[in-house]
Amino acid sequence: MTRRLGSEWRPQRARLGLFAASLAASGCLDDPPTFAPRGQIPPFIIAGQVDPPLGAIYEGPARFRINVPFRSEDQNFDLEARLYLDLLPGASDSPAEVEGTEPIPAGNFEELRILTMDWTQPVSFCHSLTLILTYVGNFDLSGLPRDDSRAARVVWWLNIGDTDGETRLSDCPGANQTDAVPGGP
Repeated sequence: MTRRLGSEWRPQRARLGLFAASLAASGCLDDPPTFAPRGQIPPFIIAGQVDPPLGAIYEGPARFRINVPFRSEDQNFDLEARLYLDLLPGASDSPAEVEGTEPIPAGNFEELRILTMDWTQPVSFCHSLTLILTYVGNFDLSGLPRDDSRAARVVWWLNIGDTDGETRLSDCPGANQTDAVPGGP
């Protein structure tokens, strides 16, 4: 009886073996998939994780340490971060004064990177501190990005030494008067 069961199962095992061999052979003959190379993705700052947080007015001290998480796909182009004091929006006529720079080696989008910089200029009262992060070759002679679509920026507001709180945000250099005063000017 053992021979009879074995002989009945032999054709089924043979068919099963041929089926498995055909599956394996069909998978081996296909070429591996090819993907188009990923293009450059400009720096993207994760604003909700910036430290110190955006959207507050900082009263001091004059030493200001920033931690800015970001992602970018650089394709071997290095980045540079620049800090500007009182950078006026849309001002490209006169050169912008750079308060600090930080070179950043090229990376890929999958890695979350954190830019850390210290700003220690002695200032008092109301000022804006702007960080611009872009590719090294994207800065023009004025010190600003040639192509804003390849740059990321964030702004902090400082009000150092105003112990009485008499300085209004609308009086700060670079403040948008329409946004700073309810109802506009």
